[in-house]
Amino acid sequence: MKLLYRNTPGRPVTQINLIFPRTGACLDRPERQGLTRFTLRQMLMGAGGMSTGELNGRLERLGASTGFSLANDHFTLRLISLSENLEAALELFLLSLHQPRFDAGEFAQLQTELVSGWVAERDESKQTRAHEVYTHRVYGGGPQGYLSDGVLQGLRAITLDEVKSHYRTLFSGDAPLMAVLSDLPQGAMESQVVSRLTIPDGNSRDTADGAAGPGGSGADESESAQNGIYPWDGFSPPRRSGRRITIVSDENAQTDEMIMGYFSTHQKDPDWHLHQLISLIFGGDMNSRLFRVVRGERGLSYGASCWYDASSGRVPRNLPAPFSFYSFPSVEHSAEAAPLLVSLYEDFVREGPSGDELTLARESLINSHPFRMDIPEKQLSLEMQNSLYGVTTAGYEEYRQKMEAVTQEDIRGALNRCHRPEALEIVMLGDPSRLEPIAEKISNVEKIETIHYP
Repeated sequence: MKLLYRNTPGRPVTQINLIFPRTGACLDRPERQGLTRFTLRQMLMGAGGMSTGELNGRLERLGASTGFSLANDHFTLRLISLSENLEAALELFLLSLHQPRFDAGEFAQLQTELVSGWVAERDESKQTRAHEVYTHRVYGGGPQGYLSDGVLQGLRAITLDEVKSHYRTLFSGDAPLMAVLSDLPQGAMESQVVSRLTIPDGNSRDTADGAAGPGGSGADESESAQNGIYPWDGFSPPRRSGRRITIVSDENAQTDEMIMGYFSTHQKDPDWHLHQLISLIFGGDMNSRLFRVVRGERGLSYGASCWYDASSGRVPRNLPAPFSFYSFPSVEHSAEAAPLLVSLYEDFVREGPSGDELTLARESLINSHPFRMDIPEKQLSLEMQNSLYGVTTAGYEEYRQKMEAVTQEDIRGALNRCHRPEALEIVMLGDPSRLEPIAEKISNVEKIETIHYP
C-alpha cells in the first residue's frame, strides 16, 4: 500500500484517507444505480456487533469520526482522530472495514432516508434534475455517467442481500492508496497504521458476518464485475456528426435550465494549461464571455458558467470527459438565450479569445496558482491526484513560464483540436410547449426528444 504523507505540526489531529481505484459508482448495475453509495453508508453504520449509535458514541468519545466520498471511478474511506487516540480509533475503523453489521432495521431506515433525500434534492433543485439527464445522455446511458446518489427506482429496489454482496465488490479493484495528514512523524504512520491496516478480500465468498457474497445465495454482484470488465477500460467517446436535444418537461418552471456540451479532453493533455485558460475565459468567473454577454449585456439570466468534467473530480482525470456550459434564463428570455449560448460557443471555438481576455485570464491563473498548494491539505490532495491518475502539477515558476508563453493562436489550436460544437448534447428543462419550437430553430440537430422526469 503506497503511503502519501504530509506533516501538520502543532495540530494534534490525524486524518487517514484510503483511496480505492477502479471502483466507484460505475460498478452499480443499471437497475441498481445508487448501490455503491448505499453500501458505503451502511458499512459505516455499525460494526462488530455494535449499532450505529454505539459505534459513533465510542468514536466521539475518542475525538474521532469516519466517513467516505464517492466518485464514478473510485471511492475514499476516511478516519479523523485526535492523534493521541489514533490507535483506539483505528481499531474501530478496522471493525467497520472487516465486520460491518448490515442490520436489517438500520437498512430499512437508511433506504427511507436516501429515497427521501433524493426526492427532496430534486424537488428543490431544477439544476440537479437537468444535470442528471445531461450526464446520462452525454455518456449514452453507460456506467461512466452514473451519478453517486443513483436513481429513484434503483434506490427503492435495493435489497439488504444486494448490499452485503456489493460490499465485497467494492474491494475487488487495485490496491488502495493511503494519504495521511498528521502531526505524528511518518515513521509512526508506517508502524502504527500501514502495518496494521488490512483490506477486506474482494474475492471472498462470505462477509465477516456470514452473509452470502458474490457467488453465494445473495444477489448477483455488478454486471461489470461479473464480466471481469472495468467500465472505464478502453473507454472512448462516441463519435457523431449532429446535435441532440432533450427537453425535460416542467410546465410550472419560471426559469429554464439549459446545459450544453460534449466530450473534449483530459487533464493529462500536454496542453491542459491552455484548457484552464479556455474554461476561465469562456465561463469561469464574472469576467468571462458567457457571464458578460448573457447577464451583463443582455440581462437574459442571473448567471452562466462552464466547466471541464476532467477537473471536477467526478470522473477520471486522465480520460476524455465533457466540456459543459450552463445557464438558466427566465422563461420570457429562453427563445433568445438558447441560440445565443450555442452561437457564443461556436464563435469562441472558431475565433478564440481576444487579447484582453487572454491577458486577464493569464494573470488570474498565474496569481492563483500558488494557492493551489499553499497548505498541507492542498499539497496532499494534489499528490493524491498525481498518484491516482498520473497527473502532474507544475510548480509556480514552471507554470508561470508556460502561461506567459501562451498566444491567442495556441488557444485557437487547442479549441479546434478538442472542441466539437457541431456535436453538442443539449438538455433544456421547462415547459415543452415553449421549448420545442426553440429547439427546432437550433441548427444541425439530428434528434429532439421530450421526456418526463421520473
